[in-house]
Amino acid sequence: MWVYWSQDLNKWDTAKKAVVLDSRNCKWSPSVIGLPSVVKVGNRLAIFYDGLEGEQISHMGRDVGLAFLPLPLRPPR
Repeated sequence: MWVYWSQDLNKWDTAKKAVVLDSRNCKWSPSVIGLPSVVKVGNRLAIFYDGLEGEQISHMGRDVGLAFLPLPLRPPR
């Protein structure tokens, strides 16, 4: 899962992106991370997503994951 940033909603630079969630920090679902939604919870950003435990890949039987990022988010250097 990536995050993109821009000062203009009509102009996006594909180089301005960072990995937020992948197999390095989502150990329970290393092959499937999808359908993210976010909501601010206090001083953190909650990310809800669906995934599948283990190495399997399927559109059925997925579980819901929850991750938190500290706010404010800062673009990588």
